[in-house]
Amino acid sequence: MDKRKLLYRITALFLLIFLVGSIYYTPYNERIIVVESGMTAKEVSFLLREEQLIRSPYFFLAYVQLKRAANKLRPGCYNLNTNMSLGAMLNKISAGETYGVKVVIPEGYNSVQIASLLSIKKLVNRDQFLKVVREKGLEGYLYPATYAILPGTRAEAIAQMMVEKFNNVFNEKLLSQCETLNLTQRQILTMASIIEKEAKKSEEKPEIAAVFYNRLKKKWLLESCATVQYVLGTAKKTLKLTDLKTRSPYNTYLNPGLPPGPICNPGLASIKAALYPGNSNNMFFVATGDGTHKFSRYYRDHLKEKQQLKKKS
Repeated sequence: MDKRKLLYRITALFLLIFLVGSIYYTPYNERIIVVESGMTAKEVSFLLREEQLIRSPYFFLAYVQLKRAANKLRPGCYNLNTNMSLGAMLNKISAGETYGVKVVIPEGYNSVQIASLLSIKKLVNRDQFLKVVREKGLEGYLYPATYAILPGTRAEAIAQMMVEKFNNVFNEKLLSQCETLNLTQRQILTMASIIEKEAKKSEEKPEIAAVFYNRLKKKWLLESCATVQYVLGTAKKTLKLTDLKTRSPYNTYLNPGLPPGPICNPGLASIKAALYPGNSNNMFFVATGDGTHKFSRYYRDHLKEKQQLKKKS
């Protein structure tokens, strides 16, 4: 058999599979499905079967392969129904025609900022969402990511969606590292939240983590300005001495050890920095003004760095 005939038969077979797959549906069914980031074509095919949108996942998978679209499937929330052909389903998922309101939660947002963002998007009542977060102690567990949220979704369900994303990211390997450090997941998350707010550059996060851990070991105050900003509730470019004396269990200028809980919702880089801090003896750092920091082991050197930076400003 020559190559042309073989190619014809293979193409005919795929077309047959496509045609059969396009009509072999269950009675009319409409579903909202969520294609997670990193899902393979096979996983998407079986998801469609589980949601009773197709009879056989192999028809859809064969069509994906025929269209060479395995790497084009985009994560998101999709409104699909059984009146759609396989081609229509694939085109919708490949084009990223998501159903729902796209919400991007930036790394380092606290629950108040997230609640305000969701309120602006007209997805929830701000106070209702905050009530859910505070009653369940979810500050720090609302993982920063991109979400497609259906209008009318309850505040509890939206918060749970973010917590589930967090649980997927904070996997068994990371949980095991918590035990290695003899710290709870909440303590790690609290440390990560401080790192998130203090560090502007990802490459500095392990070093900043090392400074804070070194201070904890020596039973020094953490003296994180980020914790004071959290207490004040409004971001200030420069904190005053009176701000540093604000009474709150979250103020690490007044209280030893870690705060009672996270001050924001950190991303993976900050979480990993808290779990795998740098190997350093530094005890101080000061912001340079360009997003980086100067690190020092001794207080005298720290003062010199501050004075030099003051002269440059």
